[in-house]
Amino acid sequence: MTTEAQRNFNEFQWEQEIRRDERRISCYFRELCCCLDLPGEEEIIYDHLMSRSDLVPDGITAQNFRSWFDHEDEADEDEENRPRRPGSELVDQLDRLSTEWNALSAGQLSGEHYFEGIGVTGALAKLLARVADWSDVDRSELPALRRSLGKRAMLDLNDAAGRLMRLAGRERQLRGAIVSLIEELKGIRERIIDGC
Repeated sequence: MTTEAQRNFNEFQWEQEIRRDERRISCYFRELCCCLDLPGEEEIIYDHLMSRSDLVPDGITAQNFRSWFDHEDEADEDEENRPRRPGSELVDQLDRLSTEWNALSAGQLSGEHYFEGIGVTGALAKLLARVADWSDVDRSELPALRRSLGKRAMLDLNDAAGRLMRLAGRERQLRGAIVSLIEELKGIRERIIDGC
């Protein structure tokens, strides 16, 4: 849900809001560990989040913060009924690439590079989430948000590609498959640049 004030945000303001969102998510999961399986765990967590004004989104008052979260949950439920936006095919492509990497790393990655392989898995998952957010934003409605998310997606893409390149140098038997994944990431990079 975008507030009226957010519709006029520039890239810098969106970047601040994205950082706030990441802090909010981090705080939520830290609190979840402490409250897991307690009666009313969500209420406890939301109360803690609402008590921190630095975590409440711009244009949202602490009083309606809970309904803002509830609205986000409802939006996720309607996702299947929404028309696909331009760029959403990149989400499918990244999902496929992530699946290929997971199968490759689970079956053929040497034990000495296991943790590096897990790092690639995490980097691809982060990239997938970022590109999903980016593709979900209509460029004509919120161009500054789309550019900001696109820039962050590019950073995440570079991180994933860099991790893969380092592994390609260490895992000679997987080099061809890894280089193929990197080439697909390059194509995705071009599509994100074109879509910003």
